[in-house]
Amino acid sequence: MTRRSWLLAASTALGVVLLAACGGAFRLARSADTGERDCAARVAAEEATIRTDRRWTDRDVPGIGVYPEIHWQVDYPSFACSRAPGPTDLRYQGVVRLAPADARALATTYAWTPVTGAAPEVWPGLTGHVPDGVRWRRSADHDAAGGAEVWFDPERSLLLFTAVDT
Repeated sequence: MTRRSWLLAASTALGVVLLAACGGAFRLARSADTGERDCAARVAAEEATIRTDRRWTDRDVPGIGVYPEIHWQVDYPSFACSRAPGPTDLRYQGVVRLAPADARALATTYAWTPVTGAAPEVWPGLTGHVPDGVRWRRSADHDAAGGAEVWFDPERSLLLFTAVDT
């Protein structure tokens, strides 16, 4: 094999390797883009889901008791599909229909003051579970005792909470 033919063969082999590497990088970039789109779709579906399971306890929201009904959602306020290391904050909001005995106990355990000004923002998926005419009350002592912000209507045995989990 002459020097010229050897150089031609080596150049051709190098060209094939470079083309394969570029194609692999392109394919990897496309699959990452598809993965992010799939992740974003999964996150959107998670955020839209109204849950009714009994995940929340007195440890999370003091005085919640053995509630007969709950509707709650999760929100990912940061970019949940990021590949960067670190925690992903999750926000939760729930509307809870308390048992009458638990509502009475909650009303007497903490000092509740009527909410003046704007009512709390109820997430769109949960607004159908909050009846018109709700008169929310707040308790700084209750919020300090648990990990959630709580609004409470003792007459309707209704509780709205917002919690953050990192």
